[in-house]
Formats: sequence, structure tokens, C-alpha cells
Amino acid sequence: GLGALEIRAMRDQGYPLKFSTGITGASSVIGPIIPPSVAMVVYGWLSDVSVGALFIGGLIPGVLLGVALMIMTVILSFRIPMPRQPRPPVSEIVRLSKSAALALLTPIIIVGGIWSGIFTPTESGAVASAYALVLGTLVYREVGWKDLLEVFKNTVEFTAVILFIISVAGLYGWLLVRLQIPMTLAEGVVHLTTNPILLLLILTVFFMVVGCFMSVIESVLIFTPIMVPMIKVLGIDPLFFGVLMVITLSVGVITPPFGNVLFVLVGITGQSFETVVKAHIPFLIPILATIVVLILFPWIVTFLPAQFSGG
Repeated sequence: GLGALEIRAMRDQGYPLKFSTGITGASSVIGPIIPPSVAMVVYGWLSDVSVGALFIGGLIPGVLLGVALMIMTVILSFRIPMPRQPRPPVSEIVRLSKSAALALLTPIIIVGGIWSGIFTPTESGAVASAYALVLGTLVYREVGWKDLLEVFKNTVEFTAVILFIISVAGLYGWLLVRLQIPMTLAEGVVHLTTNPILLLLILTVFFMVVGCFMSVIESVLIFTPIMVPMIKVLGIDPLFFGVLMVITLSVGVITPPFGNVLFVLVGITGQSFETVVKAHIPFLIPILATIVVLILFPWIVTFLPAQFSGG
């Protein structure tokens, strides 16, 4: 998987394993809000919110999360011994940007295709995979046709591990639903206050805990029908709420004691669970700070969708 490749690349460059583990796990939070996002497709279907608008609404928060993690990385670089590289000249930056231009077009192709109606959000995942395959084999030639069998084999093995973890989490989630625990908790949380900002802060903590025990998609399926009617009464934009919900649930995957990404990284790196958890703590700070900023300034999420829709 990408996590294993990223950690191996950073290790080869001389970065500390603990740092590599933390930034790899923390950056996985960004994935579910960048198109194509299955969680947003499910939320849009259940809440009657445009999936294209959700995809576009997640772009700025995704960039903000990335920048926040970069800032924390710079701060940590003064405290942790890391390899230093000379500042590249402008010509080198331009050259690398040109070489990466086709790869950077991927999210634009996905969002543009969905928004224009060329393909559906579900089909966008297949389009992105096919585009990446063409780039890797024919354009950049980083993957040979003979290497594809090994790539597919490694993908199957890694996916099997992930699906096993998700299946166990799904069984636990099914048990919670059977006992009506999520519904009872959700209704109790929503009735704690009528202040929109305070409610969103409470829900942030609530969804982080939920995301620790249940997958993002399962949580969206369970809580969207319960939450959306209630937040509409308080004047909270369901588009904004959907993006916030997916982000906060995604943070749960790196939240102890049952965040599934933590267990995956234990398997990849061979470190103890405690070490992996400690590696993520510094990166939770910028992630939570970004979430608070989004709650205080919801237009950050709704601005781009409004421009695309002409509103």
C-alpha cells in the first residue's frame, strides 16, 4: 500500500521511523475528503446534497490540512534529527513541476468529470485508477508491464489485511447498531445544546470516538439520517456538515485505542502499538486546529461550491 511505500522511501532518505510513521498515518485523514470520496457519495445520497458540491467543498479543507501538517513537520524538524537537503534552484522547481503536471491533473479530471456529468462519482474511482495506470506505465515508465503482476499481488495481500481489520470493526459496529447505542448517543449529543458552534465542537469529539470503533462509511450510513434533520433545524448547512463529518470520522482511524490505521502501521513498521500512538500525537494538534477553524468559518467549505453553482 501507499503507507508502506511512503515509509520505505522516507527510511531510505534517513528520516526517523517514528516520524515517518506519524506523518504517514496523519496524512491518511486527508484521503477521504479528496475526490473521489466514497464516504461523501454515501452522505450525498442519504442527505440529498450534491455529491459534486461535496467533492468541491472538500478541496480547500484538504489543502488546509496538508498545509497544517507541513507546518508541524517544519516545527518538528528543529527538534528531531532529520536529513537536510540544499534548497533547489528555481529552474529545478519548474522542471519538477512540469514533470508532475499530468499527475496533478488527477483531482481536476475527477471533479470536472463528475461536475460535467461525464461520469458518476462511483465511476470516478475507476477513471482515476486507469489514468494512474497509464501515467505509471506509458508516460513516466516507472512501472513495467512485467512489474504489474507483482504490484497486483502486493495489493491483494495488503488489501486482505485491511479488509480483515475492517470486517472485525464492521462486526463490532453491527453489534452497536443492534443495541441501539449509536442512535441513543447521537440523539443525546444533539439535545445537549442549541448553540450551533458548541454543538459542532461536541460532535467533533463524538465523531472522533465513533470513527475509532467504526469505519467511516458505516458511520456515515448510520448517523446521516439521524443528524441531518437536526442540524438543519439549527441552521447548519448540510453541505458543510457533510464535509466536517467525514473529516472528523476520518480522524478516528488514528485515534487510540482502536483506530485501524494504527494497527496497520504496527504491521508495516514492526513497532509497538504504544510507539505508533505516540508518533501521531504531534500531528493531531494541527488536524484538530484545522477542524476548529472550519467550525468557526464554515464558508471555507461552502465558498467553492457556491462559485461553481453560480450562487
